[in-house]
Amino acid sequence: MKHVQRLRLEPRPSRIARAAIVIACSATGVLITAMRLPLAATVGCVAIVLLALVSGLRQCSGRGVPALLHVGIDRRITVTDRNGRSHAGAILDDSYVGSALTTVVWRADGEHWWRPARTMLFVADSLPRDEFRRLRVVLRYGCPLDDAATSGVDAG
Repeated sequence: MKHVQRLRLEPRPSRIARAAIVIACSATGVLITAMRLPLAATVGCVAIVLLALVSGLRQCSGRGVPALLHVGIDRRITVTDRNGRSHAGAILDDSYVGSALTTVVWRADGEHWWRPARTMLFVADSLPRDEFRRLRVVLRYGCPLDDAATSGVDAG
């Protein structure tokens, strides 16, 4: 079996995602304040929206953006965060591949089943055009080695 080199990606913070998060949270905050709610409810809802804003900005344009990704055609992924820690895992079928937006849903090796899967969002400006295209191809056409070995296709 020929060894295929893994795709090496260095994502960058997305200005498109940042703008979308700020616009959506601002519109939500305006709608909440326009509703005739008691002051305590308004303050609580706006606080929740602000938490969502901070969390979203962190994931798409802050320290939540990984420093380095290695993605294989066998749907294996290695994520290196900004602190230098690496986590290996498997890409799940819940990932979405689109022309302008791609989400990678993955689970780290050895992680408990009750923990939620990890997600990463890639918008068109997160990666160079050619790397973004390669990521979409790997996610769309890749399959785990176990599935490839039992698919009934003769490898010889």
